[in-house]
Amino acid sequence: MRRAAGHRIGLGLIVCLLDTAPMAEPLSGEALFAVACEACHSLGPEPDHRIGPPLGGLHGRKAAGVRGFGYSPALQASGWVWTLPTTVAWLTDPDAAIPNNAMNYVNALNAEETQRLAEWRSEEHTSELQSRPHISY
Repeated sequence: MRRAAGHRIGLGLIVCLLDTAPMAEPLSGEALFAVACEACHSLGPEPDHRIGPPLGGLHGRKAAGVRGFGYSPALQASGWVWTLPTTVAWLTDPDAAIPNNAMNYVNALNAEETQRLAEWRSEEHTSELQSRPHISY
């Protein structure tokens, strides 16, 4: 009985120490992109050597909208436009979002990280549009 009580006290001490340990800062959207997307996607506007299409200017673009990239028939027929909600749905589970797509991705991010990544891409798109020079004809 004495041994069991000692284990409970030891376990309680560990729980207290863990509860007071400082939490790591959450990863930024850019860091999440590096972890979850960058191996297959660039942030440029044109297809490059990577297996996935470029994600520059993603938000507001029609799905399967980059010329020169071979998209699946399912994504081409989806009618999707990339918005914050469609990006979150896609990142959460591409196969549930658009069945029979060609993206081979299993989301290792939690819901908060998925949201943060999608918001970062949305903010990046807004910044990209604001930084472009205005051309009038």
